[in-house]
Amino acid sequence: MPETKTVQHPGPVAAARVRTVPCRASHRRVTLTAGSTLLQAMTAAAGGAGAWFDLKDVPTASLTFVRPAPASDDCHVAWYSAETVLPEAVILQAGAHLGRREGAAFAHVHGLWAASDGRRYAGHLLPEATVLSADCEVDVWLLEGAVMQSEPDRETEFTLFQPTQTAAVDRPNAALATIRPNEILEDGLAKCAVAAGLSGESVKGLGSLIGVRLTDEAGLDDIATEVLLTEPLGQTAIAVGFDGRVLGGRLAPTSNRVCVTFEVLMLSETAPTSD
Repeated sequence: MPETKTVQHPGPVAAARVRTVPCRASHRRVTLTAGSTLLQAMTAAAGGAGAWFDLKDVPTASLTFVRPAPASDDCHVAWYSAETVLPEAVILQAGAHLGRREGAAFAHVHGLWAASDGRRYAGHLLPEATVLSADCEVDVWLLEGAVMQSEPDRETEFTLFQPTQTAAVDRPNAALATIRPNEILEDGLAKCAVAAGLSGESVKGLGSLIGVRLTDEAGLDDIATEVLLTEPLGQTAIAVGFDGRVLGGRLAPTSNRVCVTFEVLMLSETAPTSD
């Protein structure tokens, strides 16, 4: 198997290649309210807690997203495309980490959506600029003891979500974690599980990879791709690169390295359902 690509970020390489915070996660079905932005609706549904949202078949009045693009400077390995705005689009499948940035709610959302003409797009959705057109029930995992907090990152020169402990928890059943650049994704996930002391975990996550390699179809060669993990073991994904072509399938083992960051919620057991 050929050697997988790596990237050289502008800053010093951090010694720790994963960061993991144990926490407790509880599952709920919640309603996102029509007329709100997606960020407002998720923040209200989570009641101020950090959370992971599974977003499926969510109708929007207006949906705004970007996808990865070549960097326009020497300070980043890649950047974002111009914004695309789709009227009356549907979020087919997306995942969202809800956390904090500069003291306010902030969310990182990757996924797949369809325009009103049926054309499908994927990438990085802007929840503060996406407005819901109807009430919609979705799944959320509310977190106790940890939250994603945006921090400047010296290695990549991006401001990135990092898992941050907010309180000690008894009998953690989950871990919030990030994986750093050039780590093979499976290796990074395994390190996170060991660091958190989890076994039999399922994985929810999103981030960027250096290209994408799938087992059953051609991949992407772009230096940065936006990715959403789509099944519990973290082995399948939706991905998009610079030209907007959407891929989905099983990730080729040991062939996919993190580009900028990968953010995950690991669940060691079925999280309890709360009223």
